[in-house]
Amino acid sequence: MTKRDITNKLYDRLVKENGLKLNKKELYDIVSEIFNIIEEKILEGENIKVSGFGTFIVKNRKPKKGMNLKEMKLIEIPERKVVVFKPSRQFIKL
Repeated sequence: MTKRDITNKLYDRLVKENGLKLNKKELYDIVSEIFNIIEEKILEGENIKVSGFGTFIVKNRKPKKGMNLKEMKLIEIPERKVVVFKPSRQFIKL
């Protein structure tokens, strides 16, 4: 599902069904800004919790050894941050 698909679903539910006075461009801008805020906070290292949906958690991966298969040499893979998603209990029950 893309941001455009989310915008279309919101438009159907909020505008067509409930009579909210927004156009698709305004809804797309709102959806984009929500994702921009989430991305910004994750890049700052903050966890994002969405009640009833789940939590995006920023974790540190320890450095580890790997293998460069072209040169057959051991290499050091540096520490890095990754984002993991943990669904809420309500979401898991679906």
